[in-house]
Amino acid sequence: MIVMKTIFSVILHASLASSVIVLLLLGIRKLFLVRLKPRFIYVLWFLVLIKLLIPVGPSSSISLFNLVPQATADKWTTVQSHPADHSESVNQSGDNGSSSPAILAPGNETKATLPQRTEENLPSNLSTKQPEEPVSAGATSLPPTVEKKQLWSNILKIGLWIWLGGLAVLGMYYLIVTLRFRKQLKHSRPIDDEEVLSVLKACSKQLGIKQIIPVYEISGFYSPCIYGVRKPRIYLPEDFAVIADSRQLAHVLLHELAHYKRKDLGFNSLWTLAVWLHWFNPFVWLARRKMASDREMACDAAVLELLGERGSSSYGMTLLMLSRLFSRSSSPRVHLSYYFNNKNETKRRVTMITKFKQGSYKLSAMAVVLILLLGAVLLTNAKVESNASSRAESPEEENPVAQFEVDRLIPSYKWFNNLNRAINFSKFEFKVPDYMPERYQLENINLGESFAKAHKADLINSVSITFVSNFGQKDEHYFEMVAAKGNGTLLEHNFLWGAPYPQALDRAPSDKQEDMTIGNINGVMYTTTKIWSKQKPETAKSFVWQDNGVMYTINFYSNDLSQDELAKVVQSFVSPGQVQHVDYKGEGNSFALYDETDLQEAKRILGFPVKIPVDVSDYGLKLSDSSLMRADDQNTKFYFRPDTDVLWNSYRVPFNSPMYELNDSIEFYQSKAPVVDVKRLSFLRKLEMNGIGITAYADNDNIYTEPVHSDSNQLKFKTQTFYVWQQNGVYYTAHFYGVDKHQEENLNALVLAPVE
Repeated sequence: MIVMKTIFSVILHASLASSVIVLLLLGIRKLFLVRLKPRFIYVLWFLVLIKLLIPVGPSSSISLFNLVPQATADKWTTVQSHPADHSESVNQSGDNGSSSPAILAPGNETKATLPQRTEENLPSNLSTKQPEEPVSAGATSLPPTVEKKQLWSNILKIGLWIWLGGLAVLGMYYLIVTLRFRKQLKHSRPIDDEEVLSVLKACSKQLGIKQIIPVYEISGFYSPCIYGVRKPRIYLPEDFAVIADSRQLAHVLLHELAHYKRKDLGFNSLWTLAVWLHWFNPFVWLARRKMASDREMACDAAVLELLGERGSSSYGMTLLMLSRLFSRSSSPRVHLSYYFNNKNETKRRVTMITKFKQGSYKLSAMAVVLILLLGAVLLTNAKVESNASSRAESPEEENPVAQFEVDRLIPSYKWFNNLNRAINFSKFEFKVPDYMPERYQLENINLGESFAKAHKADLINSVSITFVSNFGQKDEHYFEMVAAKGNGTLLEHNFLWGAPYPQALDRAPSDKQEDMTIGNINGVMYTTTKIWSKQKPETAKSFVWQDNGVMYTINFYSNDLSQDELAKVVQSFVSPGQVQHVDYKGEGNSFALYDETDLQEAKRILGFPVKIPVDVSDYGLKLSDSSLMRADDQNTKFYFRPDTDVLWNSYRVPFNSPMYELNDSIEFYQSKAPVVDVKRLSFLRKLEMNGIGITAYADNDNIYTEPVHSDSNQLKFKTQTFYVWQQNGVYYTAHFYGVDKHQEENLNALVLAPVE
């Protein structure tokens, strides 16, 4: 028991000392995040990992913990001692016995052994003072110092059993989750498509990886990942290789292979071991979460170092593409990493990508010296419990918004349900088709910008219009018109379905190019064969031409548009004001809210005043998205589809929130009829705010939402609560993803928000 108490006391010592280091690194991270290189920030987290796993270190006069007051140091000396009897002297020597419980870390197929605790030489100012007067052997009462030590010994014993119990529960949970996860992996299918294997081989060669790492396809996964330390494998979501073109596929494979090259799989297992040993310390869980975020940034930087500044823009566009596909989904969180994690981290990663400079991934000599210096200050013997933990964080002052405004993740990207709204935001004039095959209708109009060179030297602005038939059905068909203006070409910016641009892989184009005249339009037809849905080969085509300095293309699959229909579409292009035969109004379709015009139109359709606060209470949640979701629309595929017209507002927390997890949010719905069937939900409680009766429900059966893992604790799911109430004939539903702190204050802010 003495040995186990010693091990536990050492873990306590290392855990609290590591908390100080975590706080310091979080401060550095917050103050200098923009200036520091991603790899440098990631390397700093190794200081925390070393302290968590190797608490024994030499004494140093430059140790950060020498700043700790003497009274605190005395308490810490008591933590490291373990009296075997009631003698008046304090034994400072650690027990030489060993203990090595085997711990199974998810993602690691071997067992990691707990480092053994050896005798720790404490600095002189940490030694416990001997009692000034000896105590006789026949004394009936213990000296105060010994009584305190005995009390601490009893507390330590209780804490030891709690710690062991927590390890047992954690081990059982991890074992169950890991077994379930590996059972799921048995249903994966190796990808033998020649194009995918060719891209994989090229990516491995770029990274200098000689080992063959197979790629599998698996259903139920919503983001690419790599798993396995001894036998790593890359897993792609089902049909991902079909959806992505060769360059996007290369980006994903390079990212996952970079994790293998950088030994992230092994280091992740060490972090798992550290979290196990220090499961009681929330700062350790926080450190792992921040480390994982910085690890993805460093991995992005490693890939960008290979692609160069020219390829950084397309890499960022791949990340945004994945965010659109997977932002509403949740996958098991036991494996190493996701190429796409969540929407809130995407903004930070995109910012880094846009500012990336060639050579910034390498650590300079100054950076190495700084890391060694920090190691000498932070990893030497600790007196712990720094008073620096009382850091004051001044909240960022925000100017109140005088009119309706949404601070979206990518301001340059916008989507519309009708042509007139798109024209109001477009940066150039363009033409549109005035002929459409009868089976097709307008789906969406997207505005965006694209560039691949530094300082946006090859920037082009684009308008893409998608037309769809049999929306949402198994036999759905669609084609796309793209208009763009600026520097560069549609081919270079990867706008052509019929010509995946192979620049990043440094190999010859796989498509066929042919000069062609369709009707009276001279252009170029790009053609390539791709594996489409259900492994069915289809021919993707892109007809490209120019008109008055504007580049145009029609992207389609051979089964979706005939040659005769293509000719009619191409010859029908006119300015938007001259359109007579195609409906671009988008009636009945959902649309995003960008300004007062959209807000007024939403209120007209809903038929009642709406609540649309920009901020929710005083706890940092801001309006990040707003859309009018139409019942039975033909242009969106939201996971949550109501049966009535509803205004949907999404409130997100800032990425540096001190109280909420990164992807905590409140989804706020307003409609004339309930958007959820409360009979299918589980009743939680009733409450009243300002005379308004509110009922809280939980979606235990995941009828409306999928389970979402907690950002800070992979062992539990994020809480999800539906609050439903009615005011003045309007039904309100507030869906809380997390936001556990001050939940009622945030809810009250929505209840009291004025209507417009």
